[in-house]
Amino acid sequence: MPQPEPQLDIVWQSRWGIPNGYAVSSEALAIELAARGVNLMHRPTPWPVRGTVRHPALLAAMARTPRDDALQVSYDQADLFDISHPGYRIGYTMLEVDGLPREWVAACNAMDEVWTPSRWGVQVFASAGVTRPVYGMPLGYDPARFHPDGPAHRLDGRFTFLSVFEWGERKAPEILLRAYAAAFTRRDDVLLLLRVNNFDAEVDVARQIEALRLPTDAPPIVLLYNRQIAGDSLGTLYRSTDCFVLPTRGEGWGLPILEAMACGLPVIATDWSGQTEFFHQDVGYPLRVRRLVSAEAKCPYYLGWRWAEPDGEHLATLMRHVYDHPAEARTVGIRAAQEAAARWTWAHAAEQIRNRLIEITGTTTDVSLLARHSSGRIGRLAGLRL
Repeated sequence: MPQPEPQLDIVWQSRWGIPNGYAVSSEALAIELAARGVNLMHRPTPWPVRGTVRHPALLAAMARTPRDDALQVSYDQADLFDISHPGYRIGYTMLEVDGLPREWVAACNAMDEVWTPSRWGVQVFASAGVTRPVYGMPLGYDPARFHPDGPAHRLDGRFTFLSVFEWGERKAPEILLRAYAAAFTRRDDVLLLLRVNNFDAEVDVARQIEALRLPTDAPPIVLLYNRQIAGDSLGTLYRSTDCFVLPTRGEGWGLPILEAMACGLPVIATDWSGQTEFFHQDVGYPLRVRRLVSAEAKCPYYLGWRWAEPDGEHLATLMRHVYDHPAEARTVGIRAAQEAAARWTWAHAAEQIRNRLIEITGTTTDVSLLARHSSGRIGRLAGLRL
C-alpha cells in the first residue's frame, strides 16, 4: 500500500502586505501552498514598513505560533534570512548580477539548503561560494489575471510596444528609447507605451529622457508614470498592446516578461539572467548581449559584480521585425501563452516546492542536522539541479 504523505508543518519567513516584489510573490506562493494542505506558520521578516494582509489563508498562517521543530523557508533577501531557527533551514532568494555579496554567501551557508528561481541562478550561487545544496525552484504568475482572453482597450490605432519597469540603470531605459528611435520615425504607425515607476526623488525621468537627445522625427512615446495599476487592470494593459519589450540588464526572475507572455504578447527581452528559465526563442525574441559589464547602480548588493549590456542595434532590428511581421509575432505570442499556462503558474511553483518539502521530511527525522554537518562540497554537488 502507498505510504501516506507526511504532514507538512512549515515556518514561512518573509515580508507580507507591502508593495514589494518579495512580498507579493511570497503571498502568492503561500496561498497556493496552503491550498495544497501545507500548514504554514508565518514568521515576519523585520521591516520598517507595516504591511496590510487581507487573504484568509495568510491571516490564518499569521495566527499560528512558529514551531522550532518545523522546517523553515526564509523567502527574502539573503541578508534578511532568519538563521536562528533551530530546525531545518531553507533560504529562498535571488539576485540580478553574476555574483553575490559576502554577506549573502555567509547567510546562504548558514542554511541547510538554498533555493533560487532559475538554473542560471543556481550556477551563480554555486560559483559565488555557496557550499550548501542549491536547488532551482521556479516562481510563477497568476493565470486568473494574466491570460490572452480577457478584456483589452486599444489606446491608439498604432502598433503599440509596451514596457513595464521601475526606472533605473538595471532596466536600461536609454537602450530601449534609442533603439525605438533608431527603428522607427514619425512616418511609422507605431507607439511606445512605458508604464514606469520611480520612487527615487533624486531621479528626474523627464530630464533623463531629454538628455538622450532623441531625433526630432522620433515616433511618439507615452509615459504612464507612477500609476498604481491593479493586477486585473495590468492584464488588460498587456492585452491592449502588440508587443512587450524589456532590454533588462539582469533579473532574478523577470515577472513582467512572464506576465506579458501569459497574455499572448510576443516578447523581446534580454537573453541573460533569471528569465532564461522560461524565455527562449520558441516563445519570444531573445535579445543578444554584447558583453557583461560592471553593474553600476545605487544598489550596494551589485558592487563588484557584472550584468548584461544588451545589444541596442539588435533590439532595433527585433522591434522592426515584429512590427513588419505581425502575423508571425502573434503566433509566437500564442505559443508563449500556451507554454506559460502549462508550466509557469503559481500553482506549478507551489507544487514543486511542496514536492521538495515532502522529499526532505521523508528522508530523515532529524532534518536539523542532516545538511548542516555534511560535507559542503558533497552537499552542493548533490543539490545542484541543472
